[in-house]
Amino acid sequence: MTEQRATVKNLPWKAMLRGAGLFLAGLAVLQIVFFGLLVAGQAVPDQVILTQLSKDIKAGNYGPSGIPDGMGGTADTFTECVVVGTGLGQDGRNVFERAAFMPRISNCETGKQQILDLAAGKPLAKGDVSGYYKYWAGYTAVTRPVLALAGITGMRIVAGGMLLFSAVLAVIVLGRRTGMWAAAGLLLPLGLASNIMSTPSSSFSQAISISVMFFGIALTAWGAAKSTKWAIITVGLSAALFCYVDLLTTPAIPWAFCTVVAAGVTYARKRQLRPTFFAGLTAILIWPLAFGLTWAARWVFAAMLLGVRTTAKLVAGNIEFRTGGDHANVAHTLFAPTATNWVYWTTHISTAIPVLILTGVLIVVALVMAWRRHGLKTVAAWPLLSASALVIIIWYEVLSNHSQIHAFFVYRGLPAMLGVLLFSALLLWGLPQAKAGRRSLAADAVPSLEGNRHAVADAAPAAMDKTAAND
Repeated sequence: MTEQRATVKNLPWKAMLRGAGLFLAGLAVLQIVFFGLLVAGQAVPDQVILTQLSKDIKAGNYGPSGIPDGMGGTADTFTECVVVGTGLGQDGRNVFERAAFMPRISNCETGKQQILDLAAGKPLAKGDVSGYYKYWAGYTAVTRPVLALAGITGMRIVAGGMLLFSAVLAVIVLGRRTGMWAAAGLLLPLGLASNIMSTPSSSFSQAISISVMFFGIALTAWGAAKSTKWAIITVGLSAALFCYVDLLTTPAIPWAFCTVVAAGVTYARKRQLRPTFFAGLTAILIWPLAFGLTWAARWVFAAMLLGVRTTAKLVAGNIEFRTGGDHANVAHTLFAPTATNWVYWTTHISTAIPVLILTGVLIVVALVMAWRRHGLKTVAAWPLLSASALVIIIWYEVLSNHSQIHAFFVYRGLPAMLGVLLFSALLLWGLPQAKAGRRSLAADAVPSLEGNRHAVADAAPAAMDKTAAND
C-alpha cells in the first residue's frame, strides 16, 4: 500500500502540472512587466517628441508611404509613420490610461500635419486620435525616449545597431552549440534574398521586430542546450517578446526558427531522433501558446481600463478581417497566399532565384557529406528538423488576408524556409565524427563512463589485497 502511494505521488503528470502552473505564472508576471514598460514609455513628454518630429518633417526624414527600399521592393514607411505617431495626441489622461488606450495619430500623409499642429499647441479633432490597443506596441518603450533625444534619424541608427547586434549574437550562441556554418546558414538566405538590411533606414519598426526575432534564436539555443525545462521557458519568452514589439508582420518566421533551433540543438547534444522530435514538438506548441496568451493579456489590460464590450468588438473585427476579410487584392482559394508571396519574392528580389538554387546545391552537398561521415541514420534526421519550415506555409494559408495584402514584407517567410532547410543540413554535416571502435551516439557515452567507474571501483579492493599479500 505504501509503495502504491509513493508511485501515485511521483506520477509524471503531477510534475507536468506543476511545471505548467509555474510557466503560466511566470508568463502572467511578464505581462505586468510589459505593461509597466508601456507606462514608462508614456511618461516621456509628448512635446519633446513633437519638437524633434517637427524638425524631421522639415528635413524630409518623415515618410512618405510606400517609397522604394533600394533592394527591389517597397519599404514599409507607412508602418514607420504609424510607429512614430504611436503614443501621441492624447493629453489630459494619466499614463496608465494612455498606456492602455495607446493613442495613435494617422499615417504619413495625414500624420505630417497632425504632428505640426500638435507641436504648435493646436488640439486635434476627436476622431483624429485612435486607440492602438489591438497590439502591445511595446516598441514605444524604446521609440519614445529615443525619438525625444535624437528624432527619426537617431531611431533608425539605434534600430540598425539592434539588427546588427542581434544577428551576430544569434550566430555566435547558436553556432557554439550546433556549428558556426550551420548557424550562419539559418540566417544567410533571409539576409541575401530579402530586404531586411534596408529596414533600419526606411522602416525601423520592422528592424526592431527582426532584431527581437534574432534575439529569440540566441535565447532558444541557450535554453535548449541546458535542459527541456529551459527550452520551454526560453521558447515561450522568445514568443512573448516578439508579440510585445511586433505589429503582426511575420510571426511565422520566429516560430519556425525557434522550433528548428530547439530541435537542432537537441539533436546535436543527443544524436537521437526521439528526443529531437519531442523538442521540436514542444517548441512548435509552446511558441504560439505563449504568443497568443501574451496578445490576449494585452486585451485584458485594455478591457479593464476601456471596457469589455469596446475591446471585444475591436478584437473580433480584426480577427475576422485578417483571416478571411474581403479586399481588392485577396483571393479566397487554397494556396493563393503562398502563390502571391512566391510571385512577389521571385519578381521583386533579384537575388531570390540565385539564392534558391545555391541553397539547394548546398543542401544536397551537405546531406551527401553527412551520409558519408555519419551514415543514413543521421541523414534521416534532416526531414525531422526541416519539418518546422511548414509553419510558414500554414501561417500563409490561415492568415490568408494578411498574407496577401502584406506580401511586400510577408514574402520573407520564403527565404526563411530556405534557412531552416540549410541549417538542418549543415548541422548534420558538421557533427563530430565518431572514432573507430567507439559507439557513435553521444547519449551512449554516459552509460559507458558510468560502467568504467564501476569497473575501477570493483578493481580497487582486489589490487589492495594483492599489494598486502606481497608485503
